[in-house]
Amino acid sequence: MFRSLEEPNKPFQYHRGRIYFTRRAERKVFFVLTLIMLIAGVLYKLGVF
Repeated sequence: MFRSLEEPNKPFQYHRGRIYFTRRAERKVFFVLTLIMLIAGVLYKLGVF
């Protein structure tokens, strides 16, 4: 579909007002967000928040 999206050097591409992520970049982003949610949950249970 988009030939420029297949470039392995760019983790995301901006095209027509949308951001397209590579699969690898998307997995990294969601992994980091999952870790943040896990840490926030642990801190909430410990009474920090």
